[in-house]
Amino acid sequence: MNTPYMIDWAITNRCNLNCLHCRGMAEEELKDETILRVAEEIPLLKPRWVIIEGGEPLLHQELFEIIKTIHKSYIKIYLISNGMLLDNNIARRFAELDVNLMISIDGADKKSYEKIRRGANFERLKKSVATANEYGILDSCTITIGKHNYHQIGGLFQFAKDIGYKKIIFLGLKPCINYEKYILNEEEYQDFFFSVIRNQADYQIDVYVDEPFFKPFLKEHNIDYPPNPENGIIVPDVSRCIFGDYMFIETNGDIKPCTFAHLTIGNVNERSLKEIWEDMQNSKLIKMTKDFSTREASCRKCRYLYECGGCRSRTFNLTGNWSGTDPSCPLRKERIV
Repeated sequence: MNTPYMIDWAITNRCNLNCLHCRGMAEEELKDETILRVAEEIPLLKPRWVIIEGGEPLLHQELFEIIKTIHKSYIKIYLISNGMLLDNNIARRFAELDVNLMISIDGADKKSYEKIRRGANFERLKKSVATANEYGILDSCTITIGKHNYHQIGGLFQFAKDIGYKKIIFLGLKPCINYEKYILNEEEYQDFFFSVIRNQADYQIDVYVDEPFFKPFLKEHNIDYPPNPENGIIVPDVSRCIFGDYMFIETNGDIKPCTFAHLTIGNVNERSLKEIWEDMQNSKLIKMTKDFSTREASCRKCRYLYECGGCRSRTFNLTGNWSGTDPSCPLRKERIV
């Protein structure tokens, strides 16, 4: 892949919440002149889209300059926010810049939502979703799934539909603070997937599950996922692990092959994005992780290997082995060959 599949950029480590599953961020932020230079460099790499996140990106003083700079090249922009700071003025400006807003929820009711997203206000969330819908900028809700909420899938679907979401994106928990405490095991992932499938059929909301083994799971259980569905299960053209096929920009300028990787390739304070991207593609470790034939144990034997690959960041975090079997895969024990 000569260009990044996409670029994920955490523009600030500042946040107005203290969520249970926060991944944790670098302590430093880029200077304004550097962050605007990086925004100018992003279109040169021609990613399919850019995700802007944080922290809470609405707290960054140069947010709209960053968006304007990227928007000039007609690159699709997604912005992940907790929604607490959204108002009519911000929503109007997002609409003018074609921003696709993703507002996170994680809890199915006031009690669980405010317990997980510590410092958030349930009524403020509902108001922000309504505002985003009014201005036509709401793309989806993002829900990070772990032991703390995977049993709430039905309630999450109901809540999402009640307050006006038309699409749900479930994000499997990746390396973060207190990671081992909240990560699902393979049996819990299986229960979670079946629950998503049942509730999608009941609530008729578009749903995307950001896990490389979700598509193999659907295929193994003969569950249909038509292309470009209306109110269906969304499986994109690339659903495998894309470690090293995209670029994550940390708040301090570190460049990583995955948002959750404990691996830094370079820093934008020292080199250009293009130079660091080229280094990433030439890295022996990156080449090895992108070569699925180097996988070990049950991953290597699985007939879905090249459609999945297992999450490399999670695997390394839990096993210390970049080529190991993803410990959370619900198909792992079946040794599908």
